[in-house]
Amino acid sequence: MQIHDVTITKNVQNIFSSFSTLNIFLNVFALHSNGESGTIPNKYYVIFRSVAATTILGSINFYTLYFKVSNVYDQINASIKYTDAVQMVYDFWQYTIDLYFVYQYGREMSVEYFKLYGNIDKTLGVHYYSALRRKLLKLISIFLCIWLLSSICDFAAWALSIGWIIPTMFSVAYFYLLIKILTTLDLSAHAFHIECRLRSICDLLQDCYRRVDCSSGAVDYIHNKDWLYSDACTRVLKLQMQYDPNKIPYNISRDVKSLSKVYLMLLEQVAFINTMFGVRILLNILSFLIDMIRFTNIAVRVLIGSQHTTYDTGYWPGLSSTLRLLTCVAVLLSLVCQCENVYRQNDNLLNVIDHLLINKKPSDLLRHDATQLRDLIKSRPIRFNMVNFLTLNNSLLLSLTSVVVTYTIIILQSVN
Repeated sequence: MQIHDVTITKNVQNIFSSFSTLNIFLNVFALHSNGESGTIPNKYYVIFRSVAATTILGSINFYTLYFKVSNVYDQINASIKYTDAVQMVYDFWQYTIDLYFVYQYGREMSVEYFKLYGNIDKTLGVHYYSALRRKLLKLISIFLCIWLLSSICDFAAWALSIGWIIPTMFSVAYFYLLIKILTTLDLSAHAFHIECRLRSICDLLQDCYRRVDCSSGAVDYIHNKDWLYSDACTRVLKLQMQYDPNKIPYNISRDVKSLSKVYLMLLEQVAFINTMFGVRILLNILSFLIDMIRFTNIAVRVLIGSQHTTYDTGYWPGLSSTLRLLTCVAVLLSLVCQCENVYRQNDNLLNVIDHLLINKKPSDLLRHDATQLRDLIKSRPIRFNMVNFLTLNNSLLLSLTSVVVTYTIIILQSVN
């Protein structure tokens, strides 16, 4: 039991370390409440940090809004003015809600969340933390570079068009965009962990499939061909469980039964993720939608000359707004793509089990356990949702695209 606890503790530390790079950036905005190695941070320290972050960012936010109302808004198009004011108030309100959910679910509950991962990894007997860390680091680097490039280009374009003072007052929007990017990366990191464990279950099931004899008269056309899922060659690791040749049916059945328990634990993890991020991601996506509509509006009006600038710099402000629009699109595409990868593992699990039940000759016990796992996966598929209002999938992207295109058409028809 002591060795078991030590192993779980080590797993928890490794899991926490896989988030370490992202946690550095989240801590800058007080959006991370987990202590080192899963320890619980002091309650009053978390509250103080959240209040300080809200006060500092809120002071900057409302000072710049006051400056815009007093000195800027009378010089710009009404649609740009109103959408910018709404966005500033909305972003600050959203950030406050982010801090509340981080405080509410990021302390004792998050510790239990990481401990359950430790139990899952103990059951699966796998270690992929360094690969997860590298994958997350790569994603963070890509989006930080995109954010930095789009922000610098936008600031430079507007500074050349209207001077540097006004763009400086608008630059708080760059930091709100960074906060939204970090929040989506945080959810993506959790999706990575769910996906990797589903992949591990899939590997174990495929190994079981290969060890069971074919049914009489059947030919195993997919044996040793990785036909069950096409991305097997890109796996971080290949799991090969060792069975006692004299007790293969018993051991395989036992392991399939344990995989049902692991899947149930993963459902609990996803339930926590949906609770932690559901409202935040819903507000986040609405904010991205407002941003995309706003950037489209600015780009169209600058490019057709409806919004005038102090200096003649051509179409650079419009192009920089388009670049920021594409940044929002890239963030949403990445988030949905990570969630779809998780859903694809659910389909892979069902695929492997179907082949096992139809093409092979499993024992009665193994057939019962495999059928039980299949029914569980089919009746309770893993889904990331926003407070049961929307599911993060490709259909959501189509809906957002429809809204942005519709609004763009309205803009083009309303421009004098």
